[in-house]
Amino acid sequence: MNPKKMLLLAIPMMAIGSLTGCGQSYDVKLVIYNWADYIYTGEDEEGNLTDKSTITRFQEYYQEKYDKVLKVQYRTFSTPEIMYGQIKAGRIKPDLICPSDYMIQKMANEGMLEKFSYNESTATYGDSLKNFQDYGSPFIKERFSEVKLNDNNSFLTYSVPYFWGTMGFTYDPDYFTEDEIGTWEALWSKESKFQKQLSLKDSMRDSYVTAIFHVYKDEIAQLDEESETYNQQLTEIFNRCDDNTLSLVEAALKEASRTTVNAFEVDEGKNEIVKGTYHANLAWSGDAIYAMDSAEEGDKRLNYALPKEGSNVWFDGWCMPKGAQVDVAEEFVNFISNPEIAALNMNAVGYTSPIVGTEMWDLVNDWYAADEEETDTYSVDLSFYFGEEAIIDIPTSEKGRQFDAQYPTEEVLKKCCMMNDFGSQQEKVQDMWLRVKA
Repeated sequence: MNPKKMLLLAIPMMAIGSLTGCGQSYDVKLVIYNWADYIYTGEDEEGNLTDKSTITRFQEYYQEKYDKVLKVQYRTFSTPEIMYGQIKAGRIKPDLICPSDYMIQKMANEGMLEKFSYNESTATYGDSLKNFQDYGSPFIKERFSEVKLNDNNSFLTYSVPYFWGTMGFTYDPDYFTEDEIGTWEALWSKESKFQKQLSLKDSMRDSYVTAIFHVYKDEIAQLDEESETYNQQLTEIFNRCDDNTLSLVEAALKEASRTTVNAFEVDEGKNEIVKGTYHANLAWSGDAIYAMDSAEEGDKRLNYALPKEGSNVWFDGWCMPKGAQVDVAEEFVNFISNPEIAALNMNAVGYTSPIVGTEMWDLVNDWYAADEEETDTYSVDLSFYFGEEAIIDIPTSEKGRQFDAQYPTEEVLKKCCMMNDFGSQQEKVQDMWLRVKA
């Protein structure tokens, strides 16, 4: 890892509360309901406040711009399902939430979201979201605009992307080679070295994906990767949840749980892989980066592999529930789409920001670019992502590690699919998952 890169820490979000001006009089209140550990808090490794948080910066920005005191009430959730249930029951009425792609789809289709200032015909945001219009990655905009909801609007009408990533395996290269673990078939290997050496997510959706690639491996192998519709065809297979598919997935997951799977985990995997409890952990890319960084603290090396068959590319985006204060909510989203603020948040969280621009490119180079004296390097072209020439040289010794987890190539992302809501099959999928876990 580039020694200039800062360790990406999980910071308790309760610290935010001390930064929001509680007890003070205010003119405007903005209620934000976000994932835990998902914003810059201005704290050091010991939890001491050393800098202004994103929330404090926005409050000061708002007061300077409008000459009004703004109070942000910042609350967190652990899963989109919990967030959905709280809003559905009326227990919380936030102005902004940050669900994952499939939940955005569900809530939009159920009429639970306000629309952003987005023009579907021109695929552009209005002046109130100028920062995202100017600095949002063209790749991210295109991916989000491709998925149409029930009212024929795209994701971008109802959400503004905040972070994104992929799902693969964090693994110990002293135990597994990249070829061995760089395939979903590792979960169904009969070789003794694989037995009880992998972990899956205690997450119905994410573990479901692994089995989809397994049970439809022959059909996926027949797809033409050069076809313009390749990703669409792969996405259709990726999101199958008919009764026959559920039966095949259930059998496959039960088989894996008896043989190769050591544990089902949600958050502890990024620490257990460092301890060596198992030697490969199904991981979201940001958690993989955290694990790789943490391992280096103890002079251990971990890598990250996206399976060759393809994987999930997920997005979390800002949404406004019905009844939200649209003007103030859009002001906040526009503020954190400033590259300088986005860089602070990305450094704190570890997942990849959809924001580009000079500050973000400088941060990426500070973290990952080879030093001038290094000659053994490989070049990566991120022009497709940054929207202008963006070529970076990475030390060859770092291949398959933090940089590749944070910024997959265009070729790799072509094989990654967005996850849809299970729709009317949701209850059947949940029942299947309970049987697998039992």
